[in-house]
Amino acid sequence: MKRNFNIHDLRIFYTVVMTGSTRQAAQAMHLTQPAVSHAISRLEQATGVQLFDRSHKTLRPTEAGQYLYGEAKFVLDELVRIDEALHSIEQFGGRGLRIASSPALALSYAPDAVRRYLDAHGTRPFSIDLESSVQAISAVDTMRADFGLGAVSQENSRLMFRPFLRTEVMAIVHREHALARGEVVAVADIRPDSYVQPLWSDYVMPQGDIAESMQLRSGMRAHMSLLAGTVCAVRGVSMVNALSAADITAAYPDLVALPLASRQWFDFVLIARNEAASRESAEHLLQALHAAARQRQQGVYARTVQLLA
Repeated sequence: MKRNFNIHDLRIFYTVVMTGSTRQAAQAMHLTQPAVSHAISRLEQATGVQLFDRSHKTLRPTEAGQYLYGEAKFVLDELVRIDEALHSIEQFGGRGLRIASSPALALSYAPDAVRRYLDAHGTRPFSIDLESSVQAISAVDTMRADFGLGAVSQENSRLMFRPFLRTEVMAIVHREHALARGEVVAVADIRPDSYVQPLWSDYVMPQGDIAESMQLRSGMRAHMSLLAGTVCAVRGVSMVNALSAADITAAYPDLVALPLASRQWFDFVLIARNEAASRESAEHLLQALHAAARQRQQGVYARTVQLLA
């Protein structure tokens, strides 16, 4: 059976599921409620399946409706991507550059590297989205992003994974904290009541001697984008990769970065599609990523940031 339906009805259906009612969907889309109901009826006729269970007071998607909702999000996101690409080509003569970056690299390092890349190879619009490493892989694989920066690689014949950095885990410490007076920080010396635990968006653990770190628990937690401010607020301590530590201490003069007594590290990879055009661009981006890292290899960071070929 061939199922024919239009994108407008699909967008209305998606909004109904997202908002929970035809009335709210109509308000969100500036349509009348009957127009929304007619669109759902047309979509059910076109697909040949019932999309909502109408035996309850609220609209509940059937199994077919739940499946279509998930697929609709992907389709509508792709249409937005296509529209943005066409607009960029029309306005700037080329598509915008899209980077999916782990939050561990996105504080200022990733924007700095992308700026260097564009300065050398032509200015055009660019976007950097925060994604976990696994999400960055998916974003490149589905062409939602041109490149990904993360800490996870996978077996995927369509993609290539180029390790480009190894960064030590360091402590960021408020200047008034007792540990700030030392040259290194032992994990065992960190008091749980002063420790701000990063919310690792990658769901990956550092490599190396992490046994003590696994035992360290705290009631204070913060996403990478809020970590430095939280450490400042409580005059505490946290642990991040060396690149994040360099960017954080540059922006927050009340914080200092110290190596850990036990060696822990992250390896970061550049994710790109395995095709000729992407491989050439990936080489250029690798150069920019290394250049941005070299700028941060000063003082204590000279020993904690290692460039990988």
